[in-house]
Amino acid sequence: MKLEIGNFYVKDIVFGDKTSYKDGILTVNQKEAVEALNPEGNLKNVELYIVRPGEKTRILPIKEIVEARVRPDGRALFPGQTGQMALSGDGKIYALKNMAVTAVGVYAGNGDGMLDMDGPAAELTYFSEMMHLCFKAENTDDSENVYNPYKKNTYYRLGAQLLAEYIGKAVLGQEPQEWEIFDNTTEGAADLPRVAMVLQISAAFVKEPGFVCRLYGQDVINLVPTMLNANELLDGALCADTLFFASFKLYTYDYQNMPLIKELYAEHGKGLNFVGVFLDVNPAVADLKVRASDRIAVMAQMMKLDGAVVVNTGNGHSEIDFFTTIIKLEEAGVKCVGQCMESPGHGGGMQSKVMLDARADAIVSTGADHVVLNLPAMDKVIGEIDSVNHDGYPGAWAYDPEYGPSLHEDGSLVVDSLIIAGHDGNAGWSHKVCKSY
Repeated sequence: MKLEIGNFYVKDIVFGDKTSYKDGILTVNQKEAVEALNPEGNLKNVELYIVRPGEKTRILPIKEIVEARVRPDGRALFPGQTGQMALSGDGKIYALKNMAVTAVGVYAGNGDGMLDMDGPAAELTYFSEMMHLCFKAENTDDSENVYNPYKKNTYYRLGAQLLAEYIGKAVLGQEPQEWEIFDNTTEGAADLPRVAMVLQISAAFVKEPGFVCRLYGQDVINLVPTMLNANELLDGALCADTLFFASFKLYTYDYQNMPLIKELYAEHGKGLNFVGVFLDVNPAVADLKVRASDRIAVMAQMMKLDGAVVVNTGNGHSEIDFFTTIIKLEEAGVKCVGQCMESPGHGGGMQSKVMLDARADAIVSTGADHVVLNLPAMDKVIGEIDSVNHDGYPGAWAYDPEYGPSLHEDGSLVVDSLIIAGHDGNAGWSHKVCKSY
């Protein structure tokens, strides 16, 4: 497969009569944009906002973050999800850089997060460095607009993907400012060590659709680990879940732009042969954990892997899957480097590492995923600041015996860093410790 991504750099976003892109300025027609993201009317009270880095703005609760893109050949941006099924990973696609499309609600759940565009929390995530075209909404079905730790967020997620596709069409007929080429042919790489990425995804925690990652538009509940061409991941085959906590989950934007994949591509044909991505799962059932790690090891042997980069994107019981997969790969003769965050233990009761093994002897830490932060009030809030009181999603609380309430009368917060979208850098762009050598 050969994927060519043509990048258009956005200097600013404004609202106007016609959605267009010219000289770096993205103009958005609000009425058309709302119609595009909510075609069946499953959301109500939909409002659009433009947020820029450095503005004293707080965004919460965040449901989904997506990069705006479009395929010049007319195929769906997210096959099986925003349009007809078609194979991702091959051909040309256009992307709008320096910005993201962000879905925001009023009521929160486990997978929802927060961004500050200024102040100390802004320094902890790359998402605060880009402009956001946000939509705030509520579900038309009021039964969803109540406290529920496992909120489906189905229409928020789909709305962000549809809006990203609509915005992407603004650059059709223009020439990108830059091309990124991802070609995983084996020419020049056939005799090099065969390396794959093993990526944990949210696949099996609940028993009904609407919560976990989606692969080509289908929920991956009880997915048996499978293998993707890396280009498929960069090109919309996989969409984010709504279960993993905000700091260490991967948003759809992360899958579209994953730096770890791009780093492996940079070495393809030089020091290694990058053969693809294995999707690992982290079911909360012992037998299914064994099944998952066994399947990863079998696929690795079938692909004659020499090495693997194993990425942990969960916490608690997910770490069992992470270490078990490394152990079984090592036993199969596959040298592994693992990447994971560390958990001191506050904000949701998470513990430090629940499993360790001497065979996992090459681990990259992306730093602590639990740090209590005191954050100043912002001039503007997009979403609902009271969600930290009435919903109690991870990283915020109505009241804590040690810290008191998360929300203070002046609008300032005391929260756990779990709440900050993209804080842990599991995609490979951590602000904390990751360094290329």
